Amino acid sequence: MKKLVLVPLAAAALVLVACSTEKPGTPSAVPSSPAPGGSSTAPTTSGGADPASIDPCALLGVADLASYGTFKAPVPQDDAGARGCEFTKEAATAADAVTLGVDIRDKQGVDSVADSGNGKTTGKVNGRKAVLVPKPPSGCLMALELGASARADIVVVASDPEKACGMAEKIADIVEPKLPKG
Repeated sequence: MKKLVLVPLAAAALVLVACSTEKPGTPSAVPSSPAPGGSSTAPTTSGGADPASIDPCALLGVADLASYGTFKAPVPQDDAGARGCEFTKEAATAADAVTLGVDIRDKQGVDSVADSGNGKTTGKVNGRKAVLVPKPPSGCLMALELGASARADIVVVASDPEKACGMAEKIADIVEPKLPKG
């Protein structure tokens, strides 16, 4: 039983160290006009956009996950008050399996993220308020603030909770710039 207690505590300590530091950089407005050469550098959603207009499947692509292996095409989902998009890794073994989701919660802010028993860590991702919560036995949630009452969730389920939280943090770095600034 002690071993089960130590793993979540070690994961929580690792998460605390990894999430408590603000990411370097200065948040900036998204350009509204095309960049030189005629192509737009604006993300899928523009600054000030209504969270209800965000397409969760447009925030992350299979190519963004290539460093983690081969993932199947995303599957749109609506579940538990969130509009989401689920990605599943093509894994040879159960130990290598990873499922992740990007969910938009239009009526739940980061302050409503519940502790699952292993604590929750608040921090920032590119200047945006974020909450990281280990979800025993093998998952992790990273919530990114979209406003006082809306958020984007990145949920990762893997065989190792530390791996799941590390992956959630890296995916947050990919998703965050595509979210509306508020």
